Amino acid sequence: MLFNLDDIKELATVNSFERGEDLYQSGYVKKVSRIGNRFEGAVQGTYRYYVSLELADNGLSFHCNCPYDHGGICKHSVALALAVLKDEYTGHREVINNLPETKPAAFDECYNNADIQKKMSFLKQLLDKDTDLQNQFMAFFKSKSENLDSITGINIDLLKKEIHDELNSLDFTDIVESYDPYSDGYYDDDGIIDIAYEAIRDIINPYKNKSLEYLKKGNLLDSIRIVMGMYEASQNLTEPEDSDYDIFYEDYSTVVLDLLIEAFDKITIEIERIVKSDEIISQVIDLIIQRFNYYESLYAGIDDEENEEVIFYHLKFFEKLFISLITDKETAEYFYNIILQNDLERLNMAFVLLKIAEISENEELWISTAETFSEYEQEIGMQLLEKYKQKNEPNDFNRIAGLTFNKWPDRFDLYLIDNLDNESEKTLYVKALKNYTVHKKSVKHYKELREFLNEEERKEFVDRIGQGYEYVFYVQLLETGKRYSDILAFLKKKKDTLYNFEKFIAPIANIYPDECFMMIQNKCNESMNDYKRNRKTYREMVEWLIVMDQIKSKKEETKQFLRYLYAHKPNLPALKDELRKAGLHHK
Repeated sequence: MLFNLDDIKELATVNSFERGEDLYQSGYVKKVSRIGNRFEGAVQGTYRYYVSLELADNGLSFHCNCPYDHGGICKHSVALALAVLKDEYTGHREVINNLPETKPAAFDECYNNADIQKKMSFLKQLLDKDTDLQNQFMAFFKSKSENLDSITGINIDLLKKEIHDELNSLDFTDIVESYDPYSDGYYDDDGIIDIAYEAIRDIINPYKNKSLEYLKKGNLLDSIRIVMGMYEASQNLTEPEDSDYDIFYEDYSTVVLDLLIEAFDKITIEIERIVKSDEIISQVIDLIIQRFNYYESLYAGIDDEENEEVIFYHLKFFEKLFISLITDKETAEYFYNIILQNDLERLNMAFVLLKIAEISENEELWISTAETFSEYEQEIGMQLLEKYKQKNEPNDFNRIAGLTFNKWPDRFDLYLIDNLDNESEKTLYVKALKNYTVHKKSVKHYKELREFLNEEERKEFVDRIGQGYEYVFYVQLLETGKRYSDILAFLKKKKDTLYNFEKFIAPIANIYPDECFMMIQNKCNESMNDYKRNRKTYREMVEWLIVMDQIKSKKEETKQFLRYLYAHKPNLPALKDELRKAGLHHK
């Protein structure tokens, strides 16, 4: 083992370790590579930062280009280290564990055939080793059916006020005025956002950790009450006084809610791991829906712009939690009845309803739900298409295909190209082909598209591309259609403004040799007469000259021009060097 988890914890503060762990678990560590004893990777925080870790005789050495300077290693360094610990890097690696993965079917067979006494013995040993599991075991078997407000010790309203006050008390003016954009030796004005986010997380994290602590003890209700208090506290926050500095790109409440979602995702992961009884699950569902209904009735008919204290419960925030609570047919049926009783068959509960239908094995409910919401959620539209594809129901497939493509053409065009019958659904197929050709600038798909269009339609399609600014793609399409005279006309019009001019002229260099030779020669002469010319200028010229050298009927003229440039007076060493690199100096 290169190092262990305790090594990282010793180098980081508690907060930076937790935040780094969040980044790692959220999949924000990218492209980790190893060269010898050095690891490098990118970590996505508020911005993408680049981190390195080096194994040295005196321990671990980290470097990150983020502005963090609060003691210990930063969260990005922690995230990279965790990825390395999990062997998630390319390059030379050590095989730490080569045990075969246990398959669910093999476990089910072993469990079903095991003697009840052996199961009990295993469970007892497992519980003896972990007091948190013992608490979860007791919570699982304890029945608590009293009023929900008296079940737990957490008062949502008091907690909401406490967190709300803390968030409103943050002094962003002080953060702005104390921030040094040159702290890392180069100017980084954006780093202040990350520092402001860290200040908000400093308030959120203790409550998140308390929620996680309750979870480990099996106290799911208290854990969720804390989440609800945090959620309600994020609304109606006072905008920071330093508005002139524009730290945030969105309003303060939205920024806080985004960070809460980040914290809540980790809590939800832990909820999925703990053992939960059906009764506790139903109590959690009741608790959230009761709170939702309370505010719905309290503020019914009130315009939120007229009342700064209004709180709206957006059930979408709790979507992942709801889905994690649907563990079996009993909980699915209970939740579905709650949804029906409270008239919650809404868009923000669509994925919850689909999960209920899936666990309940109720295909009719699944299809009716997907049909209702497929025009509002891309993912549901895709799932419904796959369902009809599996069921071999082409009429329904084609109907939903048209609906989803009209709503989200860039998301569904390639899928329809791969799955539509281009004969029975030719019109939609061609629409998808056109869209994909344009938005992916795919010459390959344009060649297929041409087979469905007549000459007039081809010309109209390509000319429409030419009205925009995708010049390279436009010339590629002209070349595919052998419209060489149009390429020449385009070049004569745009030759002085085109970047990578050589790419545009190469397709017609041997079709219009005189015109192309002259255009390249003139551009080179213009560049030579530019008093601001430099090595970059010569590199561009060489790219044009390579094309000139490929004009078969102009070999002698090309040699003469190259000799002229190479022997230019006064002497131009940089130009000679670029000509030598391209192999043009012997011409």
